[in-house]
Amino acid sequence: MIEKIRKYIKECPYLDEFTKINVNYLKDNVKAYSINEVVGYNPVVYEDLCGNKEMQFQFTFDAKLYWNEESQNNIDNSIFFENFRNWLEKNNYEEKFPEIEGIEPISIQAITNGYIFITNADEAIYRISCKFTYYKRRNE
Repeated sequence: MIEKIRKYIKECPYLDEFTKINVNYLKDNVKAYSINEVVGYNPVVYEDLCGNKEMQFQFTFDAKLYWNEESQNNIDNSIFFENFRNWLEKNNYEEKFPEIEGIEPISIQAITNGYIFITNADEAIYRISCKFTYYKRRNE
C-alpha cells in the first residue's frame, strides 16, 4: 500500500519532477520528503455481515524545508502544503486515486493542515496527515 501511495504522491505538480520521496525515512538535507505510515489506528472503518470492509490507510507526508526569520520563506512553506492539500481535494473530487489492485478507492484526503513538526537552527520538518479510504471485498 505505501509504495502505491508514494507513487501517487510523486505525481503532485507542486513537487520538483526530480524529487525523491522516501518511505519512513527523511534524509538529512533540505527539500527531502517522506511518506510515513501512522501507527495506532484501526485500519478497519466498517465491516459488513458478509466480511466486506471499508478500510483506511493513514499516513503523513513530511518535508524538510528551510525555516528562518524571513516571513516570505515560511509563507512559501505554508503555501506548498496548502497547494498539496488542495491537490488531494481536487483529485478526490475527480476520483483520481492511487491505483491498487483488489480494492475500490473511496477517498484520499488531508486530515490536517501542514504544520511544523520539529525545527532546528535553520530547517524545519513540516508534516501533513492524510488518509486513503477504500473498500475491500471479502475474497480479494
